Amino acid sequence: MVLASQKTDYWLNLSASMSWKSAKKTTAKEAMGLMENRNALLIDVRLPMQYRKVLIKGALNANRETVQLDLDLGDKRVPIICHCYSGFSSKTACRNLEQTGYENVYNLSRGFAAWKRAGGKIEN
Repeated sequence: MVLASQKTDYWLNLSASMSWKSAKKTTAKEAMGLMENRNALLIDVRLPMQYRKVLIKGALNANRETVQLDLDLGDKRVPIICHCYSGFSSKTACRNLEQTGYENVYNLSRGFAAWKRAGGKIEN
């Protein structure tokens, strides 16, 4: 027989083991430094048509839901910065990467718009 309190404990433990930490946030200026000094990989999770129109120089395009399947870096310690336009959709990409073992995942705070405001290099 299982007591009700044991069921509650089971679900709390299961929930805790399935949770993930929130991705580290980085500003546009910090992201520029990570790219320059630590060879961070920049992943743009906006739609392909948005990516083709204008992008951050050096960014790769990937779907936020499948980015973890698209990357095969071997070294899961490589710094990865995910971004979208405003910083919201890239949180999903960060979570997916972290769940598959990537250790240094960053979310670009306020996304592409912040990068542009900070004077980051873009391509049309």
